[in-house]
Amino acid sequence: MPENAAGDLAGQVALVTGAASGIGAATARRLARDGATVAVADINGDGVKAVAEDIVAAGGAATAMTCDQTDADQVAALFADLEQLGQLDICVANAGWGRYGAFLDISLPAWQKTFDVNVTGTFLVCQSAARRMVELGRGGSIVVTSSCGAVNPVALFSAYCSAKAALNTMVTVMAYELGQFDIRANAVMPGVTETAMTEALLDSGARDYTLAESPLGRNGRPEDVADAIAFLAGPHSGFVTGSSLLVDGGASTFSPGWFGADFRERHRANWTPRHVQWTGRPG
Repeated sequence: MPENAAGDLAGQVALVTGAASGIGAATARRLARDGATVAVADINGDGVKAVAEDIVAAGGAATAMTCDQTDADQVAALFADLEQLGQLDICVANAGWGRYGAFLDISLPAWQKTFDVNVTGTFLVCQSAARRMVELGRGGSIVVTSSCGAVNPVALFSAYCSAKAALNTMVTVMAYELGQFDIRANAVMPGVTETAMTEALLDSGARDYTLAESPLGRNGRPEDVADAIAFLAGPHSGFVTGSSLLVDGGASTFSPGWFGADFRERHRANWTPRHVQWTGRPG
């Protein structure tokens, strides 16, 4: 997004979930810079308070709201509080959660949490946002943070990739059903992005591998995804709905993923981090 785009969202109100850090925080800052009043929401109350204070200190308008989106009552309370802002033009459903693990070993609680946060929680937020937008009659834009794993699934991420694929489908159906209300629905699909969620694995020695496997020679930054979200949320994508946009530097098209196995070895789970295969050393 060009720098002269600042002000495109003046007079609009945006909600960003999962906004205490990473992509969500970068998105909240970007939308505020573009002129929107931003409701910054997250389960981490101290985190969203800090982000909102940063936005206000930079001359923007923001308010912090605490919400666990897996709790329907908390989501209802969040949207009741949002009514104080008078309108809702943009909803960025960004909150997510994921862990890696072999399919044979995933526990039911881990599987359920992955879907509770990523799918059910996102559904609750998007449905509430859509209902509010319909009520107001102003139209609006809903953007969901999915993942490149939704379309390029990789080993040891079956729960996460399945959940994100569900989000892509939900976005498609939302776009189809909500278009008559002038509400657009789209998704972004980040690749390897330098956030708290990926920090441990990248620091284990995987960073050199992911950099080498990226056609652009670097991992994503939260601001890269925030720029794409701002495009989908704003007026320059006015005829875009039902899309899922890869924001991964081309990496997922060419990279086989974080983990690999030697399939010549039969009847044994021998998954190894790709960076170990790639370098011959663990870190």
